Amino acid sequence: MSLPPGFLDELRNRLSLSDVVGRKVLWDKRKSNAAKGDFWAPCPFHQEKTPSFHVDDRKGFYYCFGCQAKGDAITFVKEVENVSFIEAVEILARDAGIPMPERRHDPEAAERKDWLTRLAEVMEQAVRLYGLALRSAAGQGARDYVARRGLTEAALKRFEIGYAPDARHHQTEFFKDKGVLDEAVAAGLLIRPDDGGAPYDRFRGRLMFPIRDPRGRCIAFGGRALEAGAKAKYLNSPETELFHKGRILFNHAPAREATL
Repeated sequence: MSLPPGFLDELRNRLSLSDVVGRKVLWDKRKSNAAKGDFWAPCPFHQEKTPSFHVDDRKGFYYCFGCQAKGDAITFVKEVENVSFIEAVEILARDAGIPMPERRHDPEAAERKDWLTRLAEVMEQAVRLYGLALRSAAGQGARDYVARRGLTEAALKRFEIGYAPDARHHQTEFFKDKGVLDEAVAAGLLIRPDDGGAPYDRFRGRLMFPIRDPRGRCIAFGGRALEAGAKAKYLNSPETELFHKGRILFNHAPAREATL
């Protein structure tokens, strides 16, 4: 989608960078000088104890002296919300009370957006599938394990913990019946062999933890093996079109809300 000339400038003039960033960080009052548009905070992109993340309201740019993250308001929203450029502009326009320009039909962009939506829907189906499996007869061993570890029912619900049965095609059959095998493979839930064979479950015999982005979408999973002899004690989803490991902090959104 192309934007009319001056639209982004108007957007930046309506919203100060400190207002945008301030919704996600806590400013260091001793180091910041609001009168000069000079703000400092612990970086939202990496863990640190001292404030090395700097926002210059006058220039409209931020820079982290720790991890070298930098950009403007649009870049910041793209990174913390894990969205595209246009989605970031839409978020900022909504906050600024500016209507978005009418979109010209872009078949390729529409198809891309629909594909990513389908991937996100498949991930949510997996969250429910793992949750049901944990509470089924097949999940008795997993329930015994979480009981030994002292996890309460409230904790299981809060973190949406589930169970992937130790079967090669449990999830594969589920997604095949739903008609979304390709989506499940692309989302990293299933593995399709290089020789073109039938897909099979990536996660088997594991306690499953959904990994959500700052927008609340499930974009990946972490799986903890229940068998002591498992080759990998912990197994995470591979990088996908939804999941970029270097840009996601587990439990980021709830943790951020708890600090505000």
